[in-house]
Amino acid sequence: YAILDALKASGQKATFFIVAKNIPGHEDALKRMAEEGHTVAIHTYSHDYRGIYASVEAYLEDFHQAYTAIHDACGVYPTIFRFPGGSVNAYNHQIYQQLIAEMLRRGFIYYDWSVSSEDATGKNYSPEQLTQFVMEGTAKAAKPIILMHDSGEKKNTATAVPEMVRQLTAAGYTCAPLTGEV
Repeated sequence: YAILDALKASGQKATFFIVAKNIPGHEDALKRMAEEGHTVAIHTYSHDYRGIYASVEAYLEDFHQAYTAIHDACGVYPTIFRFPGGSVNAYNHQIYQQLIAEMLRRGFIYYDWSVSSEDATGKNYSPEQLTQFVMEGTAKAAKPIILMHDSGEKKNTATAVPEMVRQLTAAGYTCAPLTGEV
């Protein structure tokens, strides 16, 4: 809950893209995200790139499973999502246009990130380094969408959030949840 605590203390909001297979045992966290005004969104159910990008139908099946799991956990019907690997990647390059068209037709809105905290690289960056990556990337992005991960092993990310938010606020940014209007 360290990230949620830091956001609450600073009055800032965020978007949490959920890997729904990880929900069991964490339903309270999803409920808190929704209750505190954050956007609860879909990343995927399985996070298995080969499986979900095997076909449009495979992606839609995984997506529906995530959609249902999120609703069951916190009562939110998510409308925002993020493609694993980005909207165009090495796994979906054959079907990405069909996927995007179908998801938009179904009323869902996707976002790609524009600034990486580098917390998914496999390197154990310090909280200070993660903050530096975010601040440098944000300064270069017209409308920064910052990618961070909140899984249990990402302790340095959680530790970095209060200082990141402080520095972003000092630089004139507001952390806001993604919505259909952003």
